[in-house]
Amino acid sequence: SLEVSAPSEGGGAMSEEIQYLHDELEGITKELEKSIKELEKKKMKPDAKADKIAVVQDRIQRAKDIYSNFRVELRDVLKEKGRIAYTEWEEKGHAHHKNINKFNKDVEQVQAKMEDEEERAKAGGGPKDKKDVNTWGGSEIIAEAKKVQDQSGASLARTQKIVESCETIGTETNISLRNQTEQMKNTNADIVGVDMRLNRADKVIKQIARRLATDKMIMCMILILILGIVGVIVAKSANLLPGSGGGGGGRPPAP
Repeated sequence: SLEVSAPSEGGGAMSEEIQYLHDELEGITKELEKSIKELEKKKMKPDAKADKIAVVQDRIQRAKDIYSNFRVELRDVLKEKGRIAYTEWEEKGHAHHKNINKFNKDVEQVQAKMEDEEERAKAGGGPKDKKDVNTWGGSEIIAEAKKVQDQSGASLARTQKIVESCETIGTETNISLRNQTEQMKNTNADIVGVDMRLNRADKVIKQIARRLATDKMIMCMILILILGIVGVIVAKSANLLPGSGGGGGGRPPAP
């Protein structure tokens, strides 16, 4: 590994920010050294090695980003701490940059070696078992992953359509329920109106019944009066009433 020397005692106080970035790069450097050694020496399945390479490449990119921030902080060191501190931190930055480039080359060599082994396996290794993932190469794994991704995308699209259809049905059902609710309110209002009209009709019928009863009583009294008058007239005509003698109208003979 490439060691990065610490700044000398006479270099002045170090910026806390640049010290933090330096420590981050040191940690990633140790991590990448260990990972690349595993890739070079440890026997791994093609898919596991491809995953490991992807992780290492992500960490290298992280180191590049931190190094960019490191270069920005160097300008502040020059302004605040002077040329001596700037020179010491610049040397550390060069060492970090050298490490990053070395890691890039190491990973490229491992990746090229893996691809070469895959090509040789395809050329002379005979037919592979398509169901056995352990026999797949990196390109086959990537193709399968893309296929699964496409299938997942299609499934997601179908699910989205189902959700949209459910939303449409829900909206239509909600509108229908509102319409039915309005109809029920209108029906209830009609029922209340009919009930009120029935009550009024009942009152009118009762009033008419009372009037009919009164009219019957009056008719009965008139009928009785008429019968009485007719009876008087008949009795008078038949000389049944006292003082209504026939003929001369004189007194009755004495005994």
